[in-house]
Amino acid sequence: MINPASINLADFLANWYGSPDLPPDPLPAECDWLPAPLKEWHKLSSQWSKPLMRRNRMVPPKQIKALNRKAIFLEEESQEWRSAFDSENPDIVYEGEIGEEWERSAETLSETIKHHVVQEITTTARFQLYCSELRVERLPHVLAPLEQVGFGGWRWHDNPNCRIFMNKTLVATIDPFENIRYPQFNKPGYATVWVASNDLQSLAYLDEIQKTEWRKIQL
Repeated sequence: MINPASINLADFLANWYGSPDLPPDPLPAECDWLPAPLKEWHKLSSQWSKPLMRRNRMVPPKQIKALNRKAIFLEEESQEWRSAFDSENPDIVYEGEIGEEWERSAETLSETIKHHVVQEITTTARFQLYCSELRVERLPHVLAPLEQVGFGGWRWHDNPNCRIFMNKTLVATIDPFENIRYPQFNKPGYATVWVASNDLQSLAYLDEIQKTEWRKIQL
């Protein structure tokens, strides 16, 4: 199990996106109130010209506002799911859908940022393989070269059981067909799998898994 605390974001980004190609963009004084992990992320991410997130969106620092101690810093692409930090205790993170009550996340602010950054590799890496319905008995073959990242978990997309696995050249998300809000859509024994890499050869072993149809994406 990979400890999220062991993930150095600067090294992780350089490994996946190459060396920075821009100077760091300093935050204005009006953003001094933001918690350190968030300021560090925005300063770090400003050094790459290529997009680091496609599925979700980090709210620009100047647009982050606190309301009833909740300051939204991250949004899902449809803007239905959000994460907010507690303005009085920034290490506390809340998550929820628009129109519903906030729920406290099992993850800290730093871990939530890392969780999303790692997950986004499956949408930003050069080569991606996607299977919408993979039988769970085939998962050991998919995960053989990978190690799970021990993130605390979240409720995004009503599925708290999504897991992330990775090594130096691969990142995979395993999303069981288990919806906590709409159980009628559950499909026991199946999972949605997304595996990505910048090295096409690293994905070659997936073609050896029998009776599995992969949708192949190249950016």
